[in-house]
Amino acid sequence: MKTDSLKLAKVFSSGGDVLYLLPHFQREYAWEQDNWDILLKDIESIYDEYAVGSEPEHFMGSLVVINDGTRSGTIPAFKLVDGQQRLTTLSLILCALRQLCLEKTPALAKKIDKLLMNLDESGDYRYKLLPTKKYGDRDAYLALLNDVLLAGPVESKIPAAFRFIHKRLSASLEAGQLEPEKLFVVLSTCLQVVFIELEQRDRIYEIFESLNAKGKQLSQADLVRNYIAMRLPSAKQEDAFELYWSRIEGLLQEKRTVGRSRLGELTAFLRHYLAMRTGKLCNEEHVYARFRDRSHQEFAVTDQFVDELATLRRYAEHYDRLLRPEQEPRLEVRQAVTRLNVLEISTGAPFLLAAYDAVHREDLALADFLEGLAVLENYLVRRLLADEPTNYLNKMFPTLWREIDLKEFAPSLRRALATKKYPSDPRLKQALLTEDLYDKRSETRRKVSLVLETINRHISSGSGGFTLLDGNPTIEHIMPQQEPNSDWKRELGDNWNQVHETQLHTLGNLTIVTQEWNSALSNSAFAIKKSKLSTHALRLNSDYFSGPIKRWDERAIQARADYLYQHILQIWPALGGDLATPVANARPAVFTILGDIHAVKSWRDVAFHTVEALIAVSDDFPHLAKDFPSYLSESKFDGACRQLSNGWWLYVNLSAEAAKRFCRRLLAAAKISEDNWNVEEA
Repeated sequence: MKTDSLKLAKVFSSGGDVLYLLPHFQREYAWEQDNWDILLKDIESIYDEYAVGSEPEHFMGSLVVINDGTRSGTIPAFKLVDGQQRLTTLSLILCALRQLCLEKTPALAKKIDKLLMNLDESGDYRYKLLPTKKYGDRDAYLALLNDVLLAGPVESKIPAAFRFIHKRLSASLEAGQLEPEKLFVVLSTCLQVVFIELEQRDRIYEIFESLNAKGKQLSQADLVRNYIAMRLPSAKQEDAFELYWSRIEGLLQEKRTVGRSRLGELTAFLRHYLAMRTGKLCNEEHVYARFRDRSHQEFAVTDQFVDELATLRRYAEHYDRLLRPEQEPRLEVRQAVTRLNVLEISTGAPFLLAAYDAVHREDLALADFLEGLAVLENYLVRRLLADEPTNYLNKMFPTLWREIDLKEFAPSLRRALATKKYPSDPRLKQALLTEDLYDKRSETRRKVSLVLETINRHISSGSGGFTLLDGNPTIEHIMPQQEPNSDWKRELGDNWNQVHETQLHTLGNLTIVTQEWNSALSNSAFAIKKSKLSTHALRLNSDYFSGPIKRWDERAIQARADYLYQHILQIWPALGGDLATPVANARPAVFTILGDIHAVKSWRDVAFHTVEALIAVSDDFPHLAKDFPSYLSESKFDGACRQLSNGWWLYVNLSAEAAKRFCRRLLAAAKISEDNWNVEEA
């Protein structure tokens, strides 16, 4: 490794020939206006300090290159490993200055040409910097150097960078704030870089990682792309890029995100692919490291590594269809995956990738695959209705494929899932009476709507058709969400406050209508709602509310929950009989919240530590607590309670289900993901 401090003019060989190549797998030009603005301000500051005989030095960071021999016989060539954003932007600044001084000071324009181009060469070797072809960066850059217009829309950010720089320099030159010759001298002699030249045999991976360890400038997918570039010899890069990686990136784009993780699509795919291969879902920040480690261990030979890229492309096509079922040509698969996406199946991607590929290889029949997708829906719906924590799925799905027998795919999947914290019928019934199914998150509302729409369709089975809403479904609370008015207090009875708090968001109190109906029903008395719902087009509503319901209180809500439960058992029957999780809950043993671990003996302990954790992170605990007057108070409750560290009291005379329900509602109110709350049972 050679290290030197070079002025920008020397980087461009002081007018002599040099060639900087960006490997095929380097990320595209990604700097934006803030970056351009900061660089120009730095240059303007150096310009103001400059005087003949007193030339300030300004270091622009490092350029890390790999010596790549020569081109056209004598041109020294370098692969640009790190620093492409800076070098490309500095080249655009020189290009803009060249264009601005072309008429008035053509001699200066020629000096700039010598820094940007190898004037005696032709073709690609004529240009000292060759950006990546990704998103049209190379075409855009060469068009600017050659003063030609690009036809059609441009994805590259290079033209926008050039326009911003050109406008800024033009205004400064016209205002007399900058003088072209002096600016050129400042650019070519005051700006310096640490030039790090590596040989092919150097430990490039480690050097590159250390350069990027100090920040998050590159995504995990960017780091993987650079790793691939450094693993492959030049002769292999072109084909590998064109055939595999560019097509993967065309399908899965980092600017689009996946699920609640909000990871870019390509990073999420790599994470789920690795989980499928290794049986473990790695930390979001470790995707590159795990990809690198696995590649070192399993694909030491270059041809093996290229084969792995081909495999990645195949699985990326599967992943694209999982994210966008509309790309799936088989109607039944498209419909099934669309429903699973509503239920947020992204955690199940490692399993689904393996299953999709088994179908692709014809090791799994399409009919069996479809049956398996229905089993997955059953599992997810029942866990949703039982309000089971979703963080368990991140540990379960990566290893699930190992328990599957392809010769009896659906039966083996049923057996496996029935042992994976799968709610039994009694557990499900209990949850429907007590668990909150509604919150303000749009994804939760879509899940509940899917369940209710499916029940409506089931009620209509055998009739030759079923009714659909003429607009997007919205969740209607039969007992309204607002604090009950006097009519509703009479409707609910003496314990109206408790009924409203405990039953409002349970399934028995929810239905679906259009937004127009939702607004019309609003806070109306039950008699009015019953009359309207009894004539509603959905049989989910008309069949039930045309019956003899005299009032809407706790008993009525639970009766409707039981009615819906009977249909749920027919649509999503228990998978494994006695294998399903029994209703009796095991005792909690270890409880983790926000990274802190507590030994616990009861669900009351879990509730206590949950509240204590929120006290520690909440800026306004009284505001949070006001929505839970039955559980939290500044004065001591009658009955079992514990005093909290801030002097408040927590009511702890709670069943296991009530304690879990309270904790989850409290976490949702505090906007803390359930992924930060985990209970291990003995």
